[in-house]
Amino acid sequence: SIQPGAVLAINVSPTTAMTGELAQLLARYPQERLVLELTEHAQVDDYDRLLEALTRLRSRGVCLAVDDAGAGFASLHHILLLSPDIIKLDISLVRDIHEDPVKRALACSLVTFAREIGSTIIAEGIETPDELATLADLGVPWGQGYHLGRPAPLPVL
Repeated sequence: SIQPGAVLAINVSPTTAMTGELAQLLARYPQERLVLELTEHAQVDDYDRLLEALTRLRSRGVCLAVDDAGAGFASLHHILLLSPDIIKLDISLVRDIHEDPVKRALACSLVTFAREIGSTIIAEGIETPDELATLADLGVPWGQGYHLGRPAPLPVL
């Protein structure tokens, strides 16, 4: 079961998202507390089929996140075609963002884009106070990474 107030985020490939088995597996959990993080590591050959599968899950309350935004073409293509609830900035964009004006410009554009389409934006891999401060200045409201908290055993969480 999912603890009260917690959300369960699950990384899935587009191929996995299109299977009926995923929907069956997720059915045992409160749908409104699930987040599917769609990865970009597999090519999508049939976006219509993927969109249909994700639309069914989202209609039951499951949130959709596109993982690794800014890391490559696939994640941006996912964002454009799938209108996710959450956009996760990739660690490669976050790392040393305070020292790189190009990374800051791209992150700023993604923050504005997310706001315009009604998505939430989360930065992955925040490892320093400077990265956190820069992302906060850019308007990134959520983050994850070693600077914010290390992995911990379940009882500690």
